[in-house]
Amino acid sequence: MPKAMQKTLLKLGIVGFASLLLFNYPLLSLYRGYIGDWPVLYVLLFVLWLAVILIARRITEPYATGLFKATPDQDAS
Repeated sequence: MPKAMQKTLLKLGIVGFASLLLFNYPLLSLYRGYIGDWPVLYVLLFVLWLAVILIARRITEPYATGLFKATPDQDAS
């Protein structure tokens, strides 16, 4: 396995382990209340979930500049 892939897998493993800790019950039980009409817990869950997805994308595609930037394979020429 190439070194670059090993580093990528290690980083993704660290992000996965950190997300397990973030989405664990003791931390999630701290957030009570409402933001407008929405419960803080729901807002927090979706924001953290989006953050984990974007971090994982940044690890796997380090040179993508936008959220929906086309890769060279997807260019419509």
